[in-house]
Amino acid sequence: MRLLIFHGKLAYKATEPVKISVRDDAEEGVWKEFENCLTAFCAVEASDEGRLTAIKEKAASELQLVADRVKTREIVLYPHAHIFARKLAKPKFAVRMLHALSGELQKMGFTVHVAPFGWYKAFRLECLGHPLAESGRTIDS
Repeated sequence: MRLLIFHGKLAYKATEPVKISVRDDAEEGVWKEFENCLTAFCAVEASDEGRLTAIKEKAASELQLVADRVKTREIVLYPHAHIFARKLAKPKFAVRMLHALSGELQKMGFTVHVAPFGWYKAFRLECLGHPLAESGRTIDS
């Protein structure tokens, strides 16, 4: 799994469905807005398949470290296939992974939102620009 993480503000809206067989439900055209959150752009890789538990636990641990450092309890998981993943996971597994990661983070006390998988989205991102506001992670078990 690849994570590109920003601390700041995020607003997004689903604009149209991607032509794939798996997608989350979404309110098309409705802006969702988040203040003082971590936005984690997530690419689930083929190498993650068969290792759901190990990957979600390590990803949750890494996100917790960043969230604790920037003092936020809100995380947005944003599916984003374009983070230079070696090879993307199958869509069905990617959706499962993102929701499993969300559950893991919720157990840790975070408020978590998962942007809809399988949708094109418009977004506005405001990065707060401090030394910990931008980071990236490659999650391997």
